[in-house]
Amino acid sequence: MSKPLNDCPVRIQRMLIRLQKYDVHMLYTQGKYMYTADTLSRAVDKEERADSEKSAEIQAYVDMIVTSLPVTADRTEKIRRETDADETMKELKCTVQNGWPENKKHCPVKIRDYWNYRAELTVVDGIVLKGSKFVIPPSLRKQMLQKIHEGHLGEVKCKRRAREVMFWPRINQDISQTTASCDLCRTYRPKQQAEPLMTHPVPHRPYYKVGTDLLDYDGKSYIVVTDYFSNYPEVGALQSTSSKAVISYLKTVFARHGVPCELFSDNGPQFSSCEFAAFAKEWGFQHSTSSPTYPKSNGLAESSVKTVKNMMKKAQDRDDFQKSLLIYRSAPLQNGLSPAQMLMGRRIRSNLPVSEDLLTPKSAHKVRQAKEEQKVKQKQLHDRTAKHLPMLKPGDTVRLRDISTGTWRQKGQVTEEVAP
Repeated sequence: MSKPLNDCPVRIQRMLIRLQKYDVHMLYTQGKYMYTADTLSRAVDKEERADSEKSAEIQAYVDMIVTSLPVTADRTEKIRRETDADETMKELKCTVQNGWPENKKHCPVKIRDYWNYRAELTVVDGIVLKGSKFVIPPSLRKQMLQKIHEGHLGEVKCKRRAREVMFWPRINQDISQTTASCDLCRTYRPKQQAEPLMTHPVPHRPYYKVGTDLLDYDGKSYIVVTDYFSNYPEVGALQSTSSKAVISYLKTVFARHGVPCELFSDNGPQFSSCEFAAFAKEWGFQHSTSSPTYPKSNGLAESSVKTVKNMMKKAQDRDDFQKSLLIYRSAPLQNGLSPAQMLMGRRIRSNLPVSEDLLTPKSAHKVRQAKEEQKVKQKQLHDRTAKHLPMLKPGDTVRLRDISTGTWRQKGQVTEEVAP
């Protein structure tokens, strides 16, 4: 009774129009206590009666509702023809007009999908309506799905468009499948949501694992080497970005702090050369690389490069870069320890006064515990907007995202799993 008249099923509209002259107060009573109404509902009068003047007005109102729907006359006629030609729709019309069985299991199998909507279904001029929406016959559904998705809108907007004018069982699933399988929409879909953060394990000691990356500033090239345990950065100028120049600087760092067990870098030519592979083998460390086009997997080195470049910009005006580097190495991080403390087990003197007691070495075990707690917090923060994506298996057909254009034009097939 609270719905607008136009939103009610046509059959209910007829009843409500007749009741408009009364001041009705609704009172709920269980059906088993409504003896007269319950009895009469099982004794449907199928005798055809001549329409009275009031019935003619009601029918005129219903016809007005149908003709006011945003569907052309030609399309309405086509829906009527296809409804008459389809066996399921003919069975549905017959059941709607003659009454539904009392139990779903007595309902014809063809139309059981409509059982839950039976109170809203009516037949007007040979067309089945659900409320004020056309019930589309099966032969026209594929065509209607194409029209719904004609503007290549997203799944939600397509469902909203269809919801206004048409209906059939499982229409939402069909729209979802249509939008998901659209080749053009797949090509221009947004990039995938970030997955939960996969952090690098915290090393058990300093200089067990280091990350390295190059940067260019003011026409010069530099290399940054950062310890994964302490975040302690080493910065050096390069005469060139060749493998030979990079190897020469890394030897200097390793001579100072020791050879790491693992070195992590991007896939730049200086790191992917045979010369660098020979260097790693000779000096006895494992060389790992980040995922192509995904620099975040080498996030520590990328972050260090950003920090160092900012220090260089500021030092260009008034400060000494080496002094800025000293201050950074001695400044506490989020875990309360400075990079120097975590690497060397002690504080280093900077431009601030410090007592001798504070220069006492600190246990590496406490440093590792603080680093692990920091990693947990970082992961929790990152994973708030992340989700697990479906696992790919060999043989799956996939699309590759072009980083430069943001499109998914290139198709491919998974051949093997290289890494999780």
